[in-house]
Amino acid sequence: MMKHRQYFLLTFFFVLVSTSLFSQYQVDFNDGNTGYYEALCWYFDEASVSSSQPIEGNRSIRTSKLNNNIGIVISPWVLLTGSGTMTFKHRIYNFDGTRNLKVYLLSDANPSGELILDYDYSNGTTQTESIAISQSGLYQVKWRFSGSNGNSRGQLDEVSIPGTYASDPSNDCDPIDLNPDTDGDGVPDSEDDYPADPYRAYNNLYPASGQATLAFEDLWPSGGDYDLNDVVVGYSFKIVTNGGDSVVDLIGTFVLRASGAGLHNGFGFMLPAVSPTSIISCTGYDVLSSAGYTFASNGLEDGQTHATIIVFDDFFRFLVPTGGGVGVNTSFGQTVVPWDTISITMAFMNNGTPGAGGPVSLTTLNIAAFNPFIVAGMVRGKEVHLPDYEPTDKADPTYFGIEDDDTNPATGKYYKTAANLPWALNIYETFDYPLEEVSIVDAYLKFGDWVESNGIQYPDWYQDNQGYRNASNIY
Repeated sequence: MMKHRQYFLLTFFFVLVSTSLFSQYQVDFNDGNTGYYEALCWYFDEASVSSSQPIEGNRSIRTSKLNNNIGIVISPWVLLTGSGTMTFKHRIYNFDGTRNLKVYLLSDANPSGELILDYDYSNGTTQTESIAISQSGLYQVKWRFSGSNGNSRGQLDEVSIPGTYASDPSNDCDPIDLNPDTDGDGVPDSEDDYPADPYRAYNNLYPASGQATLAFEDLWPSGGDYDLNDVVVGYSFKIVTNGGDSVVDLIGTFVLRASGAGLHNGFGFMLPAVSPTSIISCTGYDVLSSAGYTFASNGLEDGQTHATIIVFDDFFRFLVPTGGGVGVNTSFGQTVVPWDTISITMAFMNNGTPGAGGPVSLTTLNIAAFNPFIVAGMVRGKEVHLPDYEPTDKADPTYFGIEDDDTNPATGKYYKTAANLPWALNIYETFDYPLEEVSIVDAYLKFGDWVESNGIQYPDWYQDNQGYRNASNIY
């Protein structure tokens, strides 16, 4: 019995694959008896596969005597292509009396069927039908032979339907699922980045492609040389969400590119809308125990109101300066040091169960608003953030408002000079940073206009457009 079942499943697979190649389901009924075709999801009522006087080949379908009787044949489910022609041959064997054939297209939406042929027989000659099919989707074809009195029988052969076999013999001959959901998470496999994982469904990328760039000046609250190359880090995020759009994993990839600094600087970021208790674990960060940071059991920095991750403690542990200038990868003539990459993974759910702080939606996470910062000179309280981004709970507020800094928490102004110059930039693509000790104003000629206009003018100031750059001042 098991071998018999496997045989039909293999036959089903062969038919499905072979007909998919040609988008035409063809059957001549020569391969087996009635039971064979029933196992392939053909339905017969007062009809059978018979070798008696076939229309073509060795066998045809033949009805019982149409003596006030009806013979019905229904095809397996077929995925119609929306165009093409259905052909078949039919006749009345031993013609006598009134005989008729009606042909229908059946669907879930119309189980009674759409009539596509109504043929009254006048003799026993074999007829070849050619019917244009414009429907698309899952359908069955139903042939209905009828008649009264006499000994005539209906016959059917050489069926060709414009579509692919779409019945599942292993599931009561129901139609195959055209959009299966293997893991049962409510997301069809065709849309699911994790079709075999019920806890994950989508990869959400930020940026949508490639990497964005962060560039920092580390001498805050002084303006320093304003080359904004003291920490240059490329970054990208992959946010894995489930079928309900809750965050499951957050994977951050950070590429350490350059540091024209005399200081040893760390780097981290805060998720302003996420509670630390919503994150089950954070792994992959690289911080020495001697660096002075404290961490909670889930790997986040301890003592923070918002989830805060320290990615690394000292840039120069990863890209080691080789001499010939300040820092690494910021001066011509220096030995170029290969970039290094740190990847961190934050788990928001474990097998569908969120952290104690509850689930976090993709909208709530709002990764575009993440809050990156450097820890300048490895002094934990000396954080340098993007303009108008709030510091973490660990920041030392005594740095605000001194030297060149014009921070005013009461008005929401942070990490800007009185002229609104920032100490950090976030560029949504790869950024070519200035050479060491070259002010960004002298490298990017529209940068000043962008700042003075509060971002209205030249929002693309960093791109390589005509008149935008002094290329000799860019690394």
